[in-house]
Order: sequence, then structure tokens, then C-alpha cells
Amino acid sequence: MSQGILARPEIDVEVVAGRKRIENLFFHQSMAVLAAALIVIAIVSLKFYGYRLPWSAFEAFYGYLGFGAAIGYCRWAKYDRLVQSCWLAFWSCFLSTLLRFPMYLAARSHVPLWDQSLAHIDHMMGIEVPAILHSMALHPWVKATLNGSYDLLYGLLVLAVILPTIRYKFRAAKELIISTSFATLLGSLVFGLCPAVGPWSVYGYAPTAFQNTCANLLLTLRTGRIHVLDMDESGIVCFPSFHVLLAILACVALWSIKPLRIPAVIVALLVSASTLTTGWHYIVDVIGGILLALISWLVAKAFTRIESTVDARRQMTAS
Repeated sequence: MSQGILARPEIDVEVVAGRKRIENLFFHQSMAVLAAALIVIAIVSLKFYGYRLPWSAFEAFYGYLGFGAAIGYCRWAKYDRLVQSCWLAFWSCFLSTLLRFPMYLAARSHVPLWDQSLAHIDHMMGIEVPAILHSMALHPWVKATLNGSYDLLYGLLVLAVILPTIRYKFRAAKELIISTSFATLLGSLVFGLCPAVGPWSVYGYAPTAFQNTCANLLLTLRTGRIHVLDMDESGIVCFPSFHVLLAILACVALWSIKPLRIPAVIVALLVSASTLTTGWHYIVDVIGGILLALISWLVAKAFTRIESTVDARRQMTAS
């Protein structure tokens, strides 16, 4: 069996060992602890920081019931790998909802805005957003291509969540969940300590309607007023760039599927570049997103190594 595993390294150990019941108990226990901590943060946000949930937010409960029914059926039918696929899809959806609360909590920060400081760092590096926007104006087809790439992140993320899961690339799926969770928690902390509106507030160019909406939302949240949460709201974090870090982490997850490696890299690069050509972010925001993605990926790899050690010890104990 060990020789078979070594001969086919691209296949997850969990899949090769699929003849036995696959549990991934350590991973699920860790996700349960994380979810419990996030629920506490959500309760604190709703109880003490002026946030309210709309009734529409409770509609997701039916989706989670659907996951529960699917997990129960697959376990009853002994479709062990499908059980894990359903669990991973559940954790992806459930945690992505809960992870919005640390971000909203950080938005209540009363730390002075860092826009001038971020612009100064860009100036020290010798490149600034207005220069990039001016260059794009001289090359309209490049500008149109990159600006159109900005929204590709959402499709890239959906594929990164779904494809490794249904292809039984469990390690890649778990590392995506861990890395995005860690990145969101650490990124929210950085956002709370270094809040910023966006480059247009310093350089004076006209923001788009959506950029203006996001800026007004951030400034409103900083006042501490009661706010009804909209789970579709986005764009309040300037530094570090969540657009960049999520594009990188999604690309890493899709790297487990060989035919998608080059397309995923291309899309991730286009998405990252578009954060500058659309005027959404400072240069240092992009650098911060890259560094945070790297740190989060290393944390996820460390987690899966620890998980493998723990699971191996449990199997030895059970045998």
C-alpha cells in the first residue's frame, strides 16, 4: 500500500486510503473550534457594536440543513469520499459567512485613517496609483482587459472551492479553507489597526459609483451607528488587498488540478493587476495582500502536516 501511495503522489492519501472509512477527525474538530470562536465574535458584534441581522440572513439555515441531509445520506450509503466532499463544502460556506464578522468588528475601529501613510509608502517606492491610471489611459485596450478582470475573482473562488472538493483533492480543499480563514482573521486585525478609504481620497481622482459606496459604508461603520448587515457588502478593506490574497489562494487550490494550473495563474495575475488599474488599491496594499497570502499558505501547509501526524498516530492506536 505504501508503494502505491508513493507511485501516485498526485493523489491525496485520504483518497488512496478510501477503502477504510475516511474521517479527517482532527480537521473537523479544528473547524468546529474555529466556528465556535467566530460565533462568539458574531454575538459580540451583534450585542455590543450596533450590528443587526436582516431576516434574509436566516435563509442560509435551510442550505445548512441541506448539507446535513447530504452528509447523513452519504454516510448511510457508505459513500465515504462524498461525505468528506459535503463536509468540506459545508465548512467553506459556513465559515465564509462567519468570517465577515471579524471584518465588521474591525470596521468599528477609531484608529485614524492611514491613507496619507499608505500613499507616502507608495511614493517612497517610486510608483503611485495616478501614474498607473495615466498609463492605462494611454492604452485603452489594456485598461479594458484589466478592468474587466477585476470581477473574475468571484468565479475563480467558486471554482477553487468546488473543483478540488468534487475531484477528491481533499488536501487542497482543506488548505484553502484554512488559509482563507487565517488570512481573513489576520487581515481583519491589520485592517482595524491600519484603516484606509482608498487612493482616490488622497490623489483626488473621481471614484466610481461602487468605490464611493464602499467608502461611505466604511466611514458610516466607523461612526458606530446601528447598521443592518448585508452579506453581499464588500470592498471596505483597503490594506491589505483581500482581492489579491484571495486570488492567490484560489490559484494555489486550483494548482492541484493540472489542466487548470496555467489558466488559474493567468486569471490570478489579471485580478491582482486590476486592483491597481481600477484605482481600488495602493501599491502597498497589493504587496500586503501577497505577503498575507504567503503567510496564510504556510500556516495551512503546517496545519495539514500536523493533521497527517495526528491521524497517523490515531490509526496506529486504533490498529
